[in-house]
Amino acid sequence: MANILSRFGLLLMLYPAFCTAEFETEQGELLALLTLLEEETELATQSKMNADYVPGMLTLLHGSELEAFGVNTVAEALNKVAGFYVTPGNDGDYRTVVRGIGASLVGNNLKFLVDGVPVNRPIDASTDWVLRLPITQVERIEVIRGPGAALYGEFAFSGVINIIPKKATKAILTKGDNNLTQTDGMVHHAFDSGTEISLNLSHWHHSNSSESTNIDNFYNSNRGHSPGEIYDHENGSIVFLKAQHNDLIAKLQYAEVERGGWYGRNAVLENDRDPRIETVFNLDIEKTWALSKQLEMGLNLGFLQTDIEYATYLPIPKGGNPSRPGQYVPADRYRQDLNADRSSRVKTFIHWNGANHHRFYGELSYVESEVTDSSIIFSPEDLPPYEGTPDRELVLDDSERALTSVTLQDQWQALQELEITLGLRYDKYDDWGDTTSPRLAAVWRALDKHIFKIQYAEAFRPPSIADQNPGPNTLPGVVYNTLEAETLDSTELSYLHHGISYTFRSTLFYTEIENLIEFYLRPGFPPVWRNREDIVTHGAEIEWEQNINRDWFWNANVSYTDAEDKRDRDDILVGSVEWLANVGVSWKPSPRFQHTLALRYIGKQEGWEMIRPIRVETFDSYTLLDYTLNLNRIAGIENLSAIASITNLTDREYSVLPNPAQYPYGLPQGGRSGKIQIAYTFH
Repeated sequence: MANILSRFGLLLMLYPAFCTAEFETEQGELLALLTLLEEETELATQSKMNADYVPGMLTLLHGSELEAFGVNTVAEALNKVAGFYVTPGNDGDYRTVVRGIGASLVGNNLKFLVDGVPVNRPIDASTDWVLRLPITQVERIEVIRGPGAALYGEFAFSGVINIIPKKATKAILTKGDNNLTQTDGMVHHAFDSGTEISLNLSHWHHSNSSESTNIDNFYNSNRGHSPGEIYDHENGSIVFLKAQHNDLIAKLQYAEVERGGWYGRNAVLENDRDPRIETVFNLDIEKTWALSKQLEMGLNLGFLQTDIEYATYLPIPKGGNPSRPGQYVPADRYRQDLNADRSSRVKTFIHWNGANHHRFYGELSYVESEVTDSSIIFSPEDLPPYEGTPDRELVLDDSERALTSVTLQDQWQALQELEITLGLRYDKYDDWGDTTSPRLAAVWRALDKHIFKIQYAEAFRPPSIADQNPGPNTLPGVVYNTLEAETLDSTELSYLHHGISYTFRSTLFYTEIENLIEFYLRPGFPPVWRNREDIVTHGAEIEWEQNINRDWFWNANVSYTDAEDKRDRDDILVGSVEWLANVGVSWKPSPRFQHTLALRYIGKQEGWEMIRPIRVETFDSYTLLDYTLNLNRIAGIENLSAIASITNLTDREYSVLPNPAQYPYGLPQGGRSGKIQIAYTFH
């Protein structure tokens, strides 16, 4: 920790030397005021506050800025956040590492919201479709690093992410490498009667990239098909509909994403078989009543239904030892899983500003979730199954969970410059037990431009429904331990310096985690779901945005994370990355043209450490560089614009951690790609 503090202190001492370019004009003051108003968010406290003044560190990513830097999806956008590292796993599902934690998870430890509506799958907490959302559909992304369980409960373990769709009337066409075609349409209209309607539509498609895998664990025994082609084609469609009349809001969200099986979960497929298909239907209705000037009451009803048919993959390739019963497979054995779930939720809440210098928020909620379908299919059908029948449950059908929650929060203006937030959430799981998640935070505005924050928060996450209710034969020979719930304690200290032309943010964090749940595969042994021993992560994050002059703008962040795992041979947590950095530079020589460069540095990533087989224990660091050209008023048409971008200019190739540990040399990534996007905005 002392080493981190010394580095952090050096950056703080150097910082004032760079803060010299302030605009002192009235126009600059107005711009700063407008920017301040645009940064309002409810994510951290459920009360509208400027992002700089909320407890903890909150990052806002604006869709227009992300587009200007060539960002394509929500997953790519999150890689711009300090301390975040997002990569695909063996089967193509995204793994999101936050402050060193997350690479070894099957689902994730993040709470995802789309326009404030929860979207995590009840069965396993996954949200892969959300990470594939096109940035063309995004107004902004709000990101809380660190636990949000005191306000958002289940799944809000390592952070909370809220994706706000665009409100616009616009048409967009995108073409790119690998036969990428994407069409977006948005309609927004406000009627004089107080009714407001927004409709967002998007469809995208791209072909396989023709990239190849590395070898897998069957390679040395001349089994399987590695190295082989990566099947990463993708088709996706989304429909977001939002209607608001005064204080009544209805939101409907539908998504369907179909994609290839990527590397497969075990040996590599010899051909592209049945794809992975994920469908999501989400309905949310909310009504608020202003009972008085000080008291507001609300009721929220929601329904979420998800269905995933996983891509066919190869669990056991042909071959083995014919002299040993049960150890020889006469032909490649393929497998396909599917499961579906649904949940209903009801929530009532109050906002009360009746007490002097206090703002109270209270919430009572109930969520009921159940597994509605689940099966495993092996093929070829003429081969005998390992045990049981060819159709077997992946997760026990009719598995259910009910969650009752009570949330209390008091924002106390102790002094004019000091606000203290006290939060407490009580969660009772009918299949697990109960727990409380507290939060204590203080925000001190020492001067107009200097803000100090400190926060302590806890989080609790029981095993998912899938972990708690595995099917009897989910995996042949699988070992199911008695899992314990994950718990997290986090302390943060932050400093913000906000000027007219620049913003500087810095955070020190210290996190202790007990019983982190992971899926672990040691070659030659059955897989196992297990709890890790105690894990400690600590580090620092620096964020810096500055207008150099009216034509030049740049933003940067750097994060350092030391993730300690006593169970690991070298005490470093699998999948953690010590150093992450982003630098973005924008040059706008005229109102019609904008050039941007984005540089991302990823430090060494900790790999799996095993006695056999020989494998990469640390993945090399790498740097990526992207260029984007933005054009406005094409052919003199005021509302016609275009974006041309090249991702990974240097054609850098690299490998990342496999999950599970089935590829000794990691998962290959990289390669240059480009796209052109044309948009027309209707007024």
